Amino acid sequence: MRNYTTKYNFNGLRVHHNDIIRKHLNQDYGEIEAEDVVDKLKMNYKLLPNETLYVIDCKHAQLEPLSENFNKIIGHSGPHKNDISLLYTHVGDNNYTALIRWVETMLEGMFGQWGEIEPQQDVVSCLYLSRDKKVILKSTTPIVFDSNGTMRYSLGKLTDLSELIPFQCFNYRFEGPNSQKIIDSFHKKMESFNILSPRETEILNLIGSGLSSEEIGKQLFISRLTVDKHRRNIIEKLEVKSALEAYRRCKNLGFF
Repeated sequence: MRNYTTKYNFNGLRVHHNDIIRKHLNQDYGEIEAEDVVDKLKMNYKLLPNETLYVIDCKHAQLEPLSENFNKIIGHSGPHKNDISLLYTHVGDNNYTALIRWVETMLEGMFGQWGEIEPQQDVVSCLYLSRDKKVILKSTTPIVFDSNGTMRYSLGKLTDLSELIPFQCFNYRFEGPNSQKIIDSFHKKMESFNILSPRETEILNLIGSGLSSEEIGKQLFISRLTVDKHRRNIIEKLEVKSALEAYRRCKNLGFF
């Protein structure tokens, strides 16, 4: 895994997918009414060739593919032990930190911090580049909660979009009745990792949307010179050569 170690606080961003496994295993699980979740799901979904479905047994941190092309989508050859590590070891180095932080934050919410989450309605998704350069859209939704209100099973879908869109940077979206709650929770969590000030983050987001310094200045009611000063500070902090590169790096680190 590629780590960023600079005079700024990138060290706190070091992550590993084993933390996600432990988070699954260390929950207070209760009882569920039925155990035939996988068989029921196999009958309910029809997939395109570039899509694959899987179920996560949260209590045992195990993955059960629902379609034969799972290995092909993640670029894995040979047998595997259905360990959920498969979902993370194929992620490209530049996206690994952002994806692990994102998944950890999603799990913290789904394992209780968000309160009521609607199974198969609240969906969290992220876009990343795999080690073999595939553009992958990963979508996840809880499907079964146990008697303690703990997520017991979740349903995941991986879609290979390589032939449809070029990859620019790690990205995410939230859909469903509780999407705003999820967005607010994620942004609050990531504020502790972001080395940029709130104003720098605001300006960098506008740069990423394609606005010029003059346009940003008008929108924020500040001068173009002030915007350019922030732009230079951002580039220096992130140790990159351009503001657009800074934007992509922040996205890949999961800052916003």
